[in-house]
Amino acid sequence: MKVIKRTIALCLILISVMSVFCVSANAAGNIQDTVINISAVNNDGGTPRMSIWRAKRDATSVWCENKSTSGGSLSAWVHRTNDTRTTSVYTVDSYYGTWSYNGATRNMKTLPKGTYYYLPNYVYEHNYSYATLGYIMNKESVAYSIAWSPDSV
Repeated sequence: MKVIKRTIALCLILISVMSVFCVSANAAGNIQDTVINISAVNNDGGTPRMSIWRAKRDATSVWCENKSTSGGSLSAWVHRTNDTRTTSVYTVDSYYGTWSYNGATRNMKTLPKGTYYYLPNYVYEHNYSYATLGYIMNKESVAYSIAWSPDSV
């Protein structure tokens, strides 16, 4: 009977310790949303853009939500760098392939208004420190609201 009680007590202690490590691992991610409010006017609708660079702290996907209510889908992908002064479009993460003249990459995701997507990437795994959201607003004369974070839960 003592052996069973000790085994149960040991298992409870082990579960408690493991849960503490799981919580702290998730807490390390950069999960705070950055919101981008922008309008696509005067041919801006098809222009590739990049958000600000943010620290990439774990191997999770980038979170992106097209919060727009006025219409228009959004095409999105991930860029990577170790230098936040980088403005080159050639920093597309290897998951998305190489850059082309119109921003098309092999795994670019299209988000209709009101939808979200987890954007897989290799930023952290390939030892890059920063990620940014590359995006194209697919409709002109529309106000866009985009939320994103470099690490997801």
